[in-house]
Amino acid sequence: MNLKEEFYRILLKIFYQTRLKIKVNYENFDPKRTDSYILVGNHTSTHDGIMASMYLKKPPLPVINAFMFVNKPMKFVLTKLYPSIPKRKGQSDITAVRTMMKSMNKGRGVMIFPEGNSSFFGEGSEFQENTIKFIKKMGKDLVVLKTNGAYLTAPRWGDKFTRRGLVEINFRTLFKGEELKNMTNEEIFIAVKEAIGFNDFDWNRERKYRYKPKKRAVGLERFIYLCPKCNEYKTISTKGNKVFCRNCGEIAHFNEYSLIDGLPFDNLVDWGKLQQKALPRIAKDNLYTTGLMYEVDTNEYISYEIGDVDIELIENGLYVQHRFQEYSFDLAMVKGLALTVKDEISFDYEEKTYMFKVKNPMLFYDVIKYKIGG
Repeated sequence: MNLKEEFYRILLKIFYQTRLKIKVNYENFDPKRTDSYILVGNHTSTHDGIMASMYLKKPPLPVINAFMFVNKPMKFVLTKLYPSIPKRKGQSDITAVRTMMKSMNKGRGVMIFPEGNSSFFGEGSEFQENTIKFIKKMGKDLVVLKTNGAYLTAPRWGDKFTRRGLVEINFRTLFKGEELKNMTNEEIFIAVKEAIGFNDFDWNRERKYRYKPKKRAVGLERFIYLCPKCNEYKTISTKGNKVFCRNCGEIAHFNEYSLIDGLPFDNLVDWGKLQQKALPRIAKDNLYTTGLMYEVDTNEYISYEIGDVDIELIENGLYVQHRFQEYSFDLAMVKGLALTVKDEISFDYEEKTYMFKVKNPMLFYDVIKYKIGG
């Protein structure tokens, strides 16, 4: 790590430690090691990679969603201050793999979040076996980064940290490089899946840490669109720690443990599953929203704003109206669908890549994914 990286790492450490309560544990792992290894972590929040790097003498280069590089300030951070490797979510990326291999051959490890997406609702998600193939091929020590509490502190849909929220970070060596040689891909996959599996709501039922949030619910309407009481969608709003339905009034609130009171379930994992069950019914309706449309150069990671648009999802087509120009997208031809950050839906269509910042990101992402059979 050069002096510039070290300087900015210190600044980041001060930033996070003055806002959060971070506890770090090392299990059969030396944080001062400087050789090349693979660090695999669960993806609880968008801050995982940065927080982990603060506690390692020579942090592995993190593999980051390529769309994070589209934002100019973030691109500066991820290329100049906090060197990272860009990769498209859910897609094969030969350039990224070559960069990862080159980094490891030069003596610097890589940090991988195999789930790709930071958690939507507070638990782990499935990941592709391509990560395991890379681990097996490189034959380096495999270290696991397990984080708990980061989702409850800074959920992806939220606007702010919960002050002094607890984040527990644990590093441990899962396998030495020599051990991996005698293991099958399936054995490694099962071990990694078990090692990084998490559910922050289950964790805090036992941990019982008082987060004492003040505005925990704010922003939840980005990802939660179905009311569990009246079973209607696009009726959710939030204020402070409270969740409201346009038809039912106040329906729930986050308690001091960041668990949900007022519903048959106390967590967003079950709420997200309830939404999934309603998709066959919701997908029959025509959906409408507004937002900003961009065209993205995925080679240079530059976005070009097209402007404010009206968006309609009708049967198997997505129709976007910008002033006097209409864009039509046949869902059968949509590839690389992804929901990034809080409200950005992106996909490839023919030879171009588009991104939309919308008011109902999870609803449109879920319905489009359902219609294309994803």
